[in-house]
This record gives sequence, structure tokens and C-alpha cells, in this order.
Amino acid sequence: MTDATTDIVCPFLIDSGLTRGQAVRLQKTLDTIISQHNYPEPIGILIAQSALLTALLASIIKFDSVFTLQIQGSGPVSMLAVDMTADGKMRGYSRFDESAVDTAYKEILEKNSDFVSSFFKEGTLSFHVEMKDQSYQGITALDQPTLADCVLAYFKQSEQIATALKIEVAPPSQTGKGWIGSALMLQRLPVDKKISESFQENEIDDLWETAVILLHSATKEEMLDENLSLEKLLYRLYHSNNLHFFIQKSIQFGCRCSKDKVIKMLKSFSEQEQQEMAVDGKIKVDCQFCGKSYILTSEDL
Repeated sequence: MTDATTDIVCPFLIDSGLTRGQAVRLQKTLDTIISQHNYPEPIGILIAQSALLTALLASIIKFDSVFTLQIQGSGPVSMLAVDMTADGKMRGYSRFDESAVDTAYKEILEKNSDFVSSFFKEGTLSFHVEMKDQSYQGITALDQPTLADCVLAYFKQSEQIATALKIEVAPPSQTGKGWIGSALMLQRLPVDKKISESFQENEIDDLWETAVILLHSATKEEMLDENLSLEKLLYRLYHSNNLHFFIQKSIQFGCRCSKDKVIKMLKSFSEQEQQEMAVDGKIKVDCQFCGKSYILTSEDL
């Protein structure tokens, strides 16, 4: 089971429905995803940021299957993926050149370089939503300093939705324990006629600007404080903004790999290709997400 105070998404509304928000905090889920691969700290930071973004974005979309955030680059990190099912099962992994990542991280710390260009160089960040009867995708360039900035650019350019976002992550070297991360997101909603009649136009603009200022006033210590629930944090920020909470959603690590799925994947290869993969008549397949190994024989196929 996940910790009710950490591995959750907390949706809310403020300012009479003019702005919707999502707050997320992850701890055990991040620890599981990152530690089972023994990722170096900079990769763990990128995974943690991506997991928080996945939780935020998946929580504002109605879907019944899988939401995937995927990053592909030409730098030290060539690929990173995090996905989450509609029932809150999350997993993630990354492909990277460890020595190049170490060099890039040292440069970031010494020269205060940005994460995206240092680790990914050029590439794309995409969102893929799988539904039982359809799927769709959004994509944006990796041309911003941080992953959060890339997501903000996507909403501004593609969705034309005013969005504010704040992410904080702490690795074990800072916490003395395990990984923890938290994120806050606000989005300005279209104003219907009934609500607009209650406000002057400049009042609506002022409320949005105030909400964004309050979001960025949240400190890293507050956002990552395990003893401060997300509800209490949001109450501190928006108790004067007609704050309304919705049902929280729990998140936990969960991998969807199975022997049947591996067999289905291998059957897409020709018999000759399968023979080339085999060692002593057996094919070994490792799940990139959870590390579980499947050893299959010709009888299995």
C-alpha cells in the first residue's frame, strides 16, 4: 500500500472555479522505480521529475488505459519513459551513457547549465494517451531549460491554456532516507457566462496572477515535508481563494509485464530471428521497467 500522505494526487479548484489545480507528492513510488535500477543521482532526478509530470498530466485527462510520458534525445540520455495506468500504477526507466551523464552532471553543478540541453541535447517530449477504443499524442521540442518548462511551452503553444507549474525533488543524499518529490500545477479555465457576471474582467486576471504568485511562494521544504499533508499545504496557499478539494488518487509502482506479453512480442520475430536470439535453446528477455527476467523455450513459443 502507498503512504496516504505521499503517493497521491490531490485535485482542487480555487476562485469559484476560475482555476483548477493538481498537487502531487511521491515517495515510495519514486524509491521503487529508481532504486531497483540503481540509477545514478542525475538520472534519478530526471526520472523523479518525469514521474511527477506524468502524475499531474494524467490526472487532468480522462482515460481508461495508459498515459505515457516519453523523452527522446541525442545526448547522454537517449530515452526516458514513465507511464501510469488509469488505476494509478506507475513505472519508468531510462537509457543513457553513464560516463557521459556523469560528465554532464559535473558541468551542470560547476557552470549551472540547464538539465535539458546537458542531458538530452536535441529531442522531443511526448505524451501518449491509450484508450480502449482510440489513442492520441501530444509532442513538444526539448528547447527549454527544464522538463517543466517544456511542458509549460506545450500548453502555451499547442493547447493555449495558461498554466503554472512548480516541481521539487530531493534525492537520498539530501533526505538521508529515500527519494521524494512534489509538484503543484494550476490551469486557468475558460470562463462561462454565469461566473463572468460575478467578476470584472480585470478581477479575473488579478485572481489568476495572484494564484500563480502564491503557487511559487511554496517553499521546497513545505512541498517535501512528509508531515505536512498536501491539503494543509494547499490550505496555507489558497485558504482565501474559495478552495475546494476533490477526491484524491493514490499512486503506486506497478509493472504490466507478463510471460504472455513477452511471448506475443517474440512471436512478432521470424523463426530464424528467434533462433539467433536463443542461447542453449532458450531466449532470455528482461523487462526494462522492473528488471524481471523471462526465460522462454521453443515450446513456450
